[in-house]
Amino acid sequence: MTLAATGGILGEAILAADILADQGVFCRVLSVHTVKPLDSDTLTAAASETGGIVSIEEHAADGGLGGAIAEVLMEAGVFPRFLVRMALRNTFSSVGSQQYLRKVYSLDAAAIVRTVFAKLDIAVPALA
Repeated sequence: MTLAATGGILGEAILAADILADQGVFCRVLSVHTVKPLDSDTLTAAASETGGIVSIEEHAADGGLGGAIAEVLMEAGVFPRFLVRMALRNTFSSVGSQQYLRKVYSLDAAAIVRTVFAKLDIAVPALA
């Protein structure tokens, strides 16, 4: 499984990967520092080698990182078992601290962990 994050949310992806590793689930974490141009070679290799990608961004899902990854993979003929886009859905955002908003919109490390366990069809363990 690969966690691909862009921007400041990368820290949440790294934290989620650490939590998952403690539970025996190991993830590759990619820092997608630019969405255009997108590093298609790294993304297609990650999808082929890890079997699934979770894209994570503090941006609208439509027209964002996850869609760009999907385009790259489809054009390359690489079809991972899954691609999950964790991003803002068509809604107006609330106000508050970045930490608060990540939790409200299920973009924090805990939400990433829950998403990974759900995609792997594993019961989410009680986490400290």
